[in-house]
Amino acid sequence: MSAASSTKAPSSPAGSAGPKASKASRRRQSDTDPLTLALAPPPNESMQERTERLALAATAAQTSRAIDEALLQEKRALDKKKEDVKILLLGQSESGKSTVLKNFRLRFTPEYFDSERAAWKIVVLLNLISSIRTTVNTIQAELAAPEFTLVSPQHAQLCTELQPLLHQEETLVSLIAVSPHFTDPGEALVRPGGAWKRVLAESDEARAAAAIVHELREEIEALWADTAVRELLEKRGISLKDGGGYFMDDIHRVTALDFVPTDSDILRARIKTLGVEEHFFEKEAAAPGTKGVKDFWIYDVPGSRGSRAAWIPFFDMVQAIVFLTPLSFYEVLEEDTRVNRLEDSVVLWKEICSNKLLEACSIILFFNKMDILKAKLKAGLIVREYVTSFADRPNTYAGATGYFKEKFRAYHKRLSPQPRAFFYYETTAVDTRSTAKIIGTVHEEIFRRHLKDSILI
Repeated sequence: MSAASSTKAPSSPAGSAGPKASKASRRRQSDTDPLTLALAPPPNESMQERTERLALAATAAQTSRAIDEALLQEKRALDKKKEDVKILLLGQSESGKSTVLKNFRLRFTPEYFDSERAAWKIVVLLNLISSIRTTVNTIQAELAAPEFTLVSPQHAQLCTELQPLLHQEETLVSLIAVSPHFTDPGEALVRPGGAWKRVLAESDEARAAAAIVHELREEIEALWADTAVRELLEKRGISLKDGGGYFMDDIHRVTALDFVPTDSDILRARIKTLGVEEHFFEKEAAAPGTKGVKDFWIYDVPGSRGSRAAWIPFFDMVQAIVFLTPLSFYEVLEEDTRVNRLEDSVVLWKEICSNKLLEACSIILFFNKMDILKAKLKAGLIVREYVTSFADRPNTYAGATGYFKEKFRAYHKRLSPQPRAFFYYETTAVDTRSTAKIIGTVHEEIFRRHLKDSILI
């Protein structure tokens, strides 16, 4: 018993000394740990200083949690975006991409479309003023000629009376334009997104400009009703209706103080955007005729020749391309008058069809602005004078569209890296009723193919 006690007695102090030594070691380590030192209260801290320090620490912790939550939400949004259907609008400048995009908004997000009417009212007025500016400049150029016959000093007086209107154009453009260095006289070039729309809808300057347009409506109508002015524009080869001049035939209505633009007005209103527009279409539950609609994205990229390099980054992320081409074989590109519009579209079409990044992508062809082609043919346009390979085919709408449809179909079949269906529609994008049906069909087909591919994956 005593031996057992003697062997056990020395172990007790040793056992009790071990934890004390470990605690001391941890204390020495914490005294030199940078994080511990940084978090430790300063020496001789007062109660007020302690309260302020803890408040700052709580604020910092709250900010950190908010940042973490924002990053998490951003990741969730990115993950969802990867799963959503993405549609790319392609086509040369002035092919009608922006109008088709408005049709998508009208069809699938009508509440959002309605919320922007106040902004589009000012755009309509900008288009109207731009047409007046073109007319005034043409009259002044004629008056400056050595011998003018179509206009008179009375026209010069009318131009002077309309100068306040042109000053309002400068004011409105300065509110929303990216930079005057990127802006043609009287034309606003805006940044992507909706910021410029909010400015126009809420600006006091915009409301004041609308009031001045209203005050000068009689002078505007007198200018446009003058047969000599119409003859002068025709003589100079100026067709206002090919641009924003559509509203010149409806001056009394669009200059009214209580004017609210119709769907058709918004589709015809023109404004240029600098850069790529990204639009998210979120299902509106109350929207009529949108049963089964899924959330999706549309990317509207610049169509000018110098901007087409911006298309490539989108090629590996889209499920469908809506390719727009007007059958404008009788026109040249505005940016390069050496290039025929239709030939440029054909070159683009061949490049898109053959691109291997797009081999699994549906490509949907819109022959757009068909109302213009019909009017041209009715006025006596001869297709074979511009397209020699058209030969002796019927010089009719059906003959022309059938011929070009087969041309585009042949390139699609021959150049696609793998077999895929050919989708083709004839559209007049400013015709809301017919375009809505086409867009509904296109949307349904894109989602059906997307669902099929998802199941296969």
